[in-house]
Amino acid sequence: MKTLARIATPVLAAATALGLMATSASAVEPTVTIRRDDGNPYSGNFRFTNLSPLTVSASFSIFGSITAECSNANLSGTLTYDGLDVSLNSASVSGCTSSIGTASVSFEQLPYDDAVVNYSPGPNGRDGALTFTDTDLRVKATISLPILGTFTCYYGLNSSITSLTFDLYNPTNPNRPDTSVNEAQAKMQNATLARLSGSNALCPATGTASGYGTVKGEKVANSGVFDQTLYATPAS
Repeated sequence: MKTLARIATPVLAAATALGLMATSASAVEPTVTIRRDDGNPYSGNFRFTNLSPLTVSASFSIFGSITAECSNANLSGTLTYDGLDVSLNSASVSGCTSSIGTASVSFEQLPYDDAVVNYSPGPNGRDGALTFTDTDLRVKATISLPILGTFTCYYGLNSSITSLTFDLYNPTNPNRPDTSVNEAQAKMQNATLARLSGSNALCPATGTASGYGTVKGEKVANSGVFDQTLYATPAS
């Protein structure tokens, strides 16, 4: 037994060391620090409130391009200051119409918690990006046509379209979508989504989503009042 112990001890030690090395190698390094306007890091609840209509569009072989346009959209969730733990927990969308009939848009299978914020200046003059990779992401768009009645399309992520990204803009960024509003803003422009199971056979294989709005936190945690200006800055 002592011989087995002498053999097992270095084996276990080596396995532990390898495990620690693997954990260290696989750890994701944050690229961003989410801050309040006073410079302190911010973790907590956030809300996206649209400034432009939220649209979901698809090109049908029979009808041509159809767009569902919604005048009100509020998306709420939580985030950590390092951007590594982001979750979209609720979504409210209303005031929807379409180019050829009535429409509705909703988000199913919430929460979406496979998401990160990165500090990544560049495309479209943005400061950062919020990227969702959660395969539960499922957008339901229902269109009512005068002759054919109501049909529903579901769009989200699959093995071919693996992410949905919002460009993020700081309140002082001159490239933010609405320069009259001095708040952090998020924008998606013709973001491609894949048709999911349960869709009507007429639904195209892909659709696109667009829209932009403000992103705010809470000055008082869990108050439900989103009055905290936020910034995306390099990790520190």
